[in-house]
Amino acid sequence: KSTAAVRPSIKLYTMLLTLSYLLPCVAWAFVTKPQSHHAALSQRASRNPSIISFDESSMMFSALDPSLDTEDELIGNDTNENQVTDDSFLTDFFVSECDNMNMPPNLKKILQSIDDLASGSDVRGRFVDHPRLGNPTVVSKAIDKDASSNLPPLTPFAAHCLGYAFASMLKEQHRDNNDIVVCVGRDPRSHGTRLADAFGRGVEDVDGVRVVYTGIATTPSLFAFCRSSLCDGGVMVTASHLPSDRNGLKFFTGNGGFEKEQISELIDIAKQYAQRWHDMRMIPPSSGSDGVFCSEWVDWMPHYEAELKDALRKEVFGGTSQDKDKNKQSEKPLSGLKIVLNSGHGSGGFFRNVLSDLGADMSASLHTEPLGSFPAGVPNPENAQMMEATIEACKESEADMGILLDTDADRCGMVLKSQSGYEPLNRNRLIAMMGVIMARQSPGCAIVTDSVTSTGLSTFLSDLGLTHVRYVRGYANVIRKARSLTESNTYNAEVAIETSGHCALKENDYLDDGTYTATKVIGLLAREKAANPDSHLQDLISSLQELPLDREIRLTVADGKLSSLGLVFDAVVQRIEEYCAKEAAWVIDNENQEGIRVCTGDDGGFFMIRKSLHDPVLSLQIESTSWEDADSVVVKPLLSIFDAVEENGLAVDLSSLRAF
Repeated sequence: KSTAAVRPSIKLYTMLLTLSYLLPCVAWAFVTKPQSHHAALSQRASRNPSIISFDESSMMFSALDPSLDTEDELIGNDTNENQVTDDSFLTDFFVSECDNMNMPPNLKKILQSIDDLASGSDVRGRFVDHPRLGNPTVVSKAIDKDASSNLPPLTPFAAHCLGYAFASMLKEQHRDNNDIVVCVGRDPRSHGTRLADAFGRGVEDVDGVRVVYTGIATTPSLFAFCRSSLCDGGVMVTASHLPSDRNGLKFFTGNGGFEKEQISELIDIAKQYAQRWHDMRMIPPSSGSDGVFCSEWVDWMPHYEAELKDALRKEVFGGTSQDKDKNKQSEKPLSGLKIVLNSGHGSGGFFRNVLSDLGADMSASLHTEPLGSFPAGVPNPENAQMMEATIEACKESEADMGILLDTDADRCGMVLKSQSGYEPLNRNRLIAMMGVIMARQSPGCAIVTDSVTSTGLSTFLSDLGLTHVRYVRGYANVIRKARSLTESNTYNAEVAIETSGHCALKENDYLDDGTYTATKVIGLLAREKAANPDSHLQDLISSLQELPLDREIRLTVADGKLSSLGLVFDAVVQRIEEYCAKEAAWVIDNENQEGIRVCTGDDGGFFMIRKSLHDPVLSLQIESTSWEDADSVVVKPLLSIFDAVEENGLAVDLSSLRAF
């Protein structure tokens, strides 16, 4: 509506505003048993749904819609437990709503919540819903109700603003393009639909940008759609392996995934757009959880499946699906292999059909149907229960290998058959296997890993003639490092990989893709089996030195605040450095580039402490020759250090370390 058409005169507006403050006070003064004017109006509304409602937080009147099912939808889910029955409501009127920057507290809360969503190269938070109708107050109330979680709230309103910001950035990059396409996909989480809808509506607020929705997809597929020119930008609604109440957004263009600097710009634009909605005293429309707003519904996953099939044929036969003169069996290159896929009810279940179409027996696969409730637990290849279930399925079916995918299929782990049974292929072992593959494919190349890899892995890769570059945690950091080393001609960094299972290959545009990583190992397995049916892939990494104890312990900061994490970490590091100066058993690894890493002997043992990327947690990684050595050489001294730090008011939950 035109502002001029509804703007009253200044005097009239001032008078009405004054009355809006005074009338509740007068009413209170003459009521024997005072009650909130809001509660009184609520009671009247229950008798006559056509009357007006009054929102004291925003000082606005609005018409009640008789078509709504409940009053909660109109007043931000206020219930009787929040209705005031004494004079405390006066505080709402006589305490200033503005801080010293003249910013209303509900706006400040909303903007801070958007700011807190930044998580490295994507945005993440705990999903917090709010009513579909109303003004920004209903958003701030929803944030308040979830304040005890100490996690950044990801609301549909925030998703809408982020959608607008992403579209604005694409519009700036493609100024001459008046038909910019953004593809939105999601993992099976139930609230993914709500966020995808809000995000899509925000995108289409920008002229010349439209949304296509592809439903349940994987994170790698969104980038594949961009680089194939199907769309200009891709967004995956996912929280990966995090608990089912979390969600997030990952952003892609044809150049790859967003990096930290782009996320910062995205957040800034989103906050500006949020303020515009606040100034209009309304929140954007939405479809709720019943649908996703888009210009077109598309099914682009078959395009991505074709890419993976082509990659598999190339791995097995050294050609592509276009090679017409290849052996007739090239249409079924995996015939004779039995593979167990465990996608944990995440987005990766489609990979079962990919492998089956190429001839693999996938009949023993687990949890391939997408289910947002994750009845078998949130998919995570590092999870011991998920690994054990996959090993058991391999044993029962006598499979050749097993594959584990996380929720959005950008990470993987595997199970391989060995002479003694079935064993995990993950963490250092997976990196070692990728080293074997690359030593044959690209001799002398470099492999960039995260910071927690073992000393034995470095020796193994060196023996293969490869360069091991140990960097920092965070798949985006590892990928960025590999790309920069290659572009600067410092090394030919063919692989960027974390012990978590994130793996990005130069040949695949440095896209971290669990399914593509699996194709490399499956291809190696098929070739080895063709040469020697009795061979075992585990034999190829048998010289990898592995210490009996490899354990990660997560230590949560007592107050649960990210702001306290840095203080605790700095205090602990200072005391570790002091201990190293007087104890010969501890030697600081000066080549380490993250946290603090301490060598504890000539046998390859070490421990490392670093700050978690996303949570108020210190991660302690220990590798040792035995539990007894780890306890005496690492754990007991560390407990003394943490106890001393706690005396200075910096507490950490040490229960898991004390139970070591």
